[in-house]
Amino acid sequence: MLSLINIEYSIGVRTLFSQVTLNVNPFDRFGLVGANGTGKTTLLKIINGETLPTKGSVRKLKNITMGYLPQEEIVLRGNTLRDEILKDYYIYLKNLSRIGKLVSEQPHSRVHLKKYETAEDHFHKIGGYNYEAEAYRVIHGLGFTHDDFKRPVQEFSSGWQMRIVLARILLNKPDLLLLDEPTNHLDIDSIQWLENYLQSFNGAMIVVSHDRYFLDRILQTPRGTRGIWEIDLGMFRRYRTNYTGYLEESRFRKERLIHLAKTQEKRIAEIKEFVARNKANKSKARIVKSREKYLERIDRVQVESERKKIKVAFPVEPVHSRRLVELKNVSKIYDGKPVFKGINLSIERGNKIALIGKNGAGKSTLCRIIAGHEKTTTGERKVSEKLKIATFSHELLLQLNPARTVLEEATQDVSLDVNQGIRKFLGLFLFSGDDVFKKIEVLSGGEKTRLVILKAMLKPSNLLILDEPTYHLDRDSTEVIKQAVMAYSGTVILVTHNRDLIASFATRVIELKDNYLHDYPGDFSYYLWKKGGADTLLKGKRKKIRESPQDRMRKQVMQKQERRNKLRESFSRPTVVNNPSKAKKLFQEYQKLTEEIEQLERTLSDDEP
Repeated sequence: MLSLINIEYSIGVRTLFSQVTLNVNPFDRFGLVGANGTGKTTLLKIINGETLPTKGSVRKLKNITMGYLPQEEIVLRGNTLRDEILKDYYIYLKNLSRIGKLVSEQPHSRVHLKKYETAEDHFHKIGGYNYEAEAYRVIHGLGFTHDDFKRPVQEFSSGWQMRIVLARILLNKPDLLLLDEPTNHLDIDSIQWLENYLQSFNGAMIVVSHDRYFLDRILQTPRGTRGIWEIDLGMFRRYRTNYTGYLEESRFRKERLIHLAKTQEKRIAEIKEFVARNKANKSKARIVKSREKYLERIDRVQVESERKKIKVAFPVEPVHSRRLVELKNVSKIYDGKPVFKGINLSIERGNKIALIGKNGAGKSTLCRIIAGHEKTTTGERKVSEKLKIATFSHELLLQLNPARTVLEEATQDVSLDVNQGIRKFLGLFLFSGDDVFKKIEVLSGGEKTRLVILKAMLKPSNLLILDEPTYHLDRDSTEVIKQAVMAYSGTVILVTHNRDLIASFATRVIELKDNYLHDYPGDFSYYLWKKGGADTLLKGKRKKIRESPQDRMRKQVMQKQERRNKLRESFSRPTVVNNPSKAKKLFQEYQKLTEEIEQLERTLSDDEP
């Protein structure tokens, strides 16, 4: 269906990636991952035909259809939501009618009959006369309401306009879906709907995403090949696994490279020592010359530089009150419409809260009310006397001084103790070496986001409120935010749709839905269980749940993964490194477990409806 042959792309002297050779067949599914700026979007544009590679070629079947969702914002205007969603449907109908008229005028024309047959095939491929009903199902799934149908598209924010574009792409049922960060503009409900929709999608797809849950689910396919493509430091690698498996395999590959590099360096040092010791010995001149040539020809093992694990203690203002903030019967109304009403909420010391809900549900408004930056319409806000709040929102990016360096901006208004250890804090947030002397004006959006969050956390506080801190961030930057939040010993309220982040830190989940607040006093697993709890009840009695074959297989996968992780950790132990036969035996067991896990996962995928 699609082939990339020895693709390379360069910008000036910098090569983003090279030697990319791959095939995409019907029903194949691949996740494309890598840090921001490595070339993921460029590769998608090359596949879509928008960008030409520096070297290599792209071959496609003649009639292949592709649907491309870009990461860049698209501006829509002129139509209502209903007309915009049905735009392609109207085009198909008009084309079918036009060709049908030609056939009626010249019924014996083979050319017109062939065109009509082709147009009819395309029409039925996208759903035929069921298209309109399917369109309503899709836009509802993506969060639109019936009241939105007649609204002009220009009234919607850029994020909602991207949902409209995504809906049109899905409805056209292309042979190949190219999705660049499709979950960026979606809330948790819409992400879960999209996961379910894509699982039944009858075509191939290449998806750029750093959402582990999302990629793991959509890569479950009973047909075709699945895997992860990684672009890293100009190298292109393929992994025949899901995203979770890729993270494990990538980590193991780097550990093996480090081990091989150390072994090689030890061997090189021994040879150099031998050459130096025997350089003047004429009887060993031939051996010395041979070893010198070996050193010249040796292909050094290349190891990506590992980011050092940095431990820091963020300044936390002491507070003895159990209750930091209390909202009593709080409501907020904008332009006569309620954002939320009757909210009673107590934020207690030590809470790690994930605040979730659909876009537009009022999460940011609630954060501003909790922080005291916005007044309530009704109700009252009470706070502890010692409360000190640090906040992050994307509006704060505009307050950065473009003329300052990263170091100068980070050290503004911080204590002497923090200032003395500022390089460690900057290192934790991926600003190391000469990066700290960069001017703010040349920073990327992700770098500015990390800097603003760091500035908030450097000031003594006991309540940290972060509103969508990982929006548009790559995996490394998201991991930085996760580690920083986990290292902060105060109370946290974090607005996010990143389920992996929620699962890593939250001890309490608060959901804003239909103008009301729903409190789940537990971790993300508890929240998911409670959301699905109604399915386990029958007439007020709990159903007796029997373990299905699929559940047993899932347990086996978890047990085998746990054993494999322990094996991987053992590879770096001296007792294993210095015992080749033992290392070989353990590695064989590791490979066998990997194969068994993949087989179980394939069986599970085949069993899913």
